[in-house]
Amino acid sequence: MPAANPERVTERENTEDDEPSLLRSPLTARQRSDESIDSSQDAEELDPDSPNETQGRELRHRGRKSGKDAPGNDRGTTIAGEETSSEEVDTNKAPSESYYYDSFDESCPETGLFRREATFLHRLKTRRERKPLKQRVEGLVQELRRRQANFKLRSQSVNQQLRHQLLSQQEQIVKRSRQMTAKLQSGRSRAWRHKWVFALVQLDFLVSAFWLGKRPDTYYLYYTAQMALIIASKILDYRVKAQHYFLLDFCFFANYSVLFWLWFMPSSGMLFNIADGVCGLLAISVVVFRNSCVPHDFVRISNAYVHYPAVVCMLSVKMQCEGDMCLGIERGSEMGWLWRLKDAYIGYLSWAAVYASVIFIFARNRIDRKQRDTLYKYFAVTLGFKEKLPKALRPYSQVVFMAGHQTLFLFGIPWLFFPLALQILITIVAITAFFHNGGRFYVDHFWKAYERNTAQYVDAAYSAMSQAEADNGAPSPDRRDTELPALNGENAQSGEGVSGDAAATGAADD
Repeated sequence: MPAANPERVTERENTEDDEPSLLRSPLTARQRSDESIDSSQDAEELDPDSPNETQGRELRHRGRKSGKDAPGNDRGTTIAGEETSSEEVDTNKAPSESYYYDSFDESCPETGLFRREATFLHRLKTRRERKPLKQRVEGLVQELRRRQANFKLRSQSVNQQLRHQLLSQQEQIVKRSRQMTAKLQSGRSRAWRHKWVFALVQLDFLVSAFWLGKRPDTYYLYYTAQMALIIASKILDYRVKAQHYFLLDFCFFANYSVLFWLWFMPSSGMLFNIADGVCGLLAISVVVFRNSCVPHDFVRISNAYVHYPAVVCMLSVKMQCEGDMCLGIERGSEMGWLWRLKDAYIGYLSWAAVYASVIFIFARNRIDRKQRDTLYKYFAVTLGFKEKLPKALRPYSQVVFMAGHQTLFLFGIPWLFFPLALQILITIVAITAFFHNGGRFYVDHFWKAYERNTAQYVDAAYSAMSQAEADNGAPSPDRRDTELPALNGENAQSGEGVSGDAAATGAADD
């Protein structure tokens, strides 16, 4: 077989690459040429002189003519070292030349018609594709808008559901809190709580006394645990009652100072002077604020616990110390009286600066707006000291309060220079006042209850006697005999009662 011309093959490949992909699908030009060549060969075999053979020869002749006129084609081709004419080569290559329609010149009517039809079909197909593409884009935009609208509706419905669930949960919490509050305020719950508080306080008295007698050098460990429990309970109690500004009082600062010296810098003489300097005011507070030993009442007993245990702990450490605490006590005690006074006063001024800044400056509007209770408000409003001041000093009641508190501290500052025996004696006196206030509370309470119950019993008995005598027609009792019970009945109904001393005097006279 004759060899293929490489230049013609390259030309066919280039023209094939230039052909649009849309013209090759679904039936490519090469497949169409194969079908035409096969049909012409069949016709030649059947009848060489048939019209189909004549048309095939004309097509081959035209292909040879276009092949000759095409640039880059040579007049002759060398095959196996022999020179052949271009006509023979073209005649032999005519079938392969006519194999590609796109290699023909547009002057050919068949190939020119094919290119025009292909261009028209390509444009028609492009227009048909453009319209669905635009429709698809518009459909996607509409779908996106529809999904956005659905998302907004769903988000609104979800927000409404969440809001409804939140409101319902809040209502349930409020309802349960009211039920719990009512349950806690019931007589049975208060009695149960008072019993347990009473038992725990009695246990604390026993443990403290035993620990102080057995190991006074380690009593600070028990004091630390005791203060952790008391301060945590006070924080919870004040937070529930919206009285958390009481946590800034000096008694809490004093306990923090003692704990800081014990655990963080026990060898510091300055911190020992600060911790020891607060004990004087704590001992005075037990008497001035009338701390009461009322074991069943957590509020009263906790108010006492933030005052006297710190004094007892410092005394136990000074009686028998261990480790760096002995070094801190020695360094603080060796200082001159002026330096010790300066250290204690600096500690007090640091608390006074913080308290005055928060209560009178930063949180003043919040306290007034929400009607929060503070130590200043307790003295100025509850106890009425502000109204007792001269009119010229009433606008400066806050300054007067701070000056009065500082006066109490200065009264207690000599504690630093007292001998250990005198400090122990003062502590015993303060604790005795603590127990005395508790005894007066119980005696007054039980005597008032006894007097009220007795008056009610006498009134009920007198009413029954009067009703019986009225039914029998007997004269009513003498007014002189009924005056005292009637008076006692009025006192019982009005809720008034005599003091414990007066009641005790009346009982002795009887």
